[in-house]
Amino acid sequence: MALCLFVMKYPLHLRENLRGKFDGQMAAMRALGHEVYCIGWNRQGMWLLGEGKQKMLMRCPLTRIPGYDHTFIFVDLMRAVRKVLKERKVDLLYWRYMPTFGNALGTAKAIKAQGGKLVMEFPTFPREEENRRSLLRRPVFVYADRVLHKLSPLIDLYTAIGQPCGGKIDDRPAMNIVNGVDVERFPLHIPNPGNREVHLLAVASMAGWHGYDRLLRAMAEYQGPVKVYFHLAGSDGDGSLSRWKELAQEMDLDDRAVFHGPLYGEELNRLVASCDVGVGSLGMFRFGLTNGMPLKLREYMARGLPFVYAVEDAAIPQNPRFCLKVSNDDCPIDLEPIVDFALRAKEDGEAPRLMREHARHHMSWQSVMNGVLERLDR
Repeated sequence: MALCLFVMKYPLHLRENLRGKFDGQMAAMRALGHEVYCIGWNRQGMWLLGEGKQKMLMRCPLTRIPGYDHTFIFVDLMRAVRKVLKERKVDLLYWRYMPTFGNALGTAKAIKAQGGKLVMEFPTFPREEENRRSLLRRPVFVYADRVLHKLSPLIDLYTAIGQPCGGKIDDRPAMNIVNGVDVERFPLHIPNPGNREVHLLAVASMAGWHGYDRLLRAMAEYQGPVKVYFHLAGSDGDGSLSRWKELAQEMDLDDRAVFHGPLYGEELNRLVASCDVGVGSLGMFRFGLTNGMPLKLREYMARGLPFVYAVEDAAIPQNPRFCLKVSNDDCPIDLEPIVDFALRAKEDGEAPRLMREHARHHMSWQSVMNGVLERLDR
């Protein structure tokens, strides 16, 4: 059994959608027989979490400064990792890519000095595609890339989600992985037959690449007999949600575009149960992305909720009972095929179970993380 330490921005005082991914990865490693810890943070400082315990590692006086979680946190996380390494031997450090400042190099050297292995995950690959999303943060990423270049020789394996990496990144071993899902976290969807209303659902930290304005415009153009409602559950990541609210008002969709705000747990499950079709990202082309592995599509698969999406995703089965693909461009979306798809889904009681089985066998974090460990052992 190995001791694994996960390093990412893991907030203890905020409810963020990405925590589900992190929890799934760590649960998978535990299921594979390993001892797993991660570093979490809140307004007090950095904490070590694992094996049912939570221990204060260090206080961080800058946590209350606006923007801390986009700046100083990266330095504090590396300090926290060094503190863990002084207290125990870590066999595997799984490091989600983040801006790397000067003390990151010392952290990488410390894990190697113990004989441990270092894996770095790129949640969006190539990295440049993620960096282009924010003009203000570009100088930070330029500096961070210089630091990363220095510590890259210490990395045992890169894992990359996105475009094919070709087996190497910066002359180091690399492998593509997919976003997995902890299937058992989600209740199985039960279709809502017997009425002619269609309820579409988008769950996300709303941002421009989700492109939900395309669906709002399609609803405004739709002249069919079926009442269509679009539910949006999530916070405003970059101002897009506010613009979509204004667009819905301009197009007189106030009664059919329902903005719920962030929902979690049973409250979110109840909303999902009342809807017929999930909606994935529809605007990734606006950021130069043609391929992707959106986590939300895997969550829809795990729930057994049929969905509409736009980006190319090799892991999504091309089964017309499960999903409907629309164009990944700025062409107007025709709502009629989506309505027909939703009406069929409402009457298909078997599809949710089949979707869930596919997710269990092909999209689980356990299979993904097992592949990472096998590659490390080569």
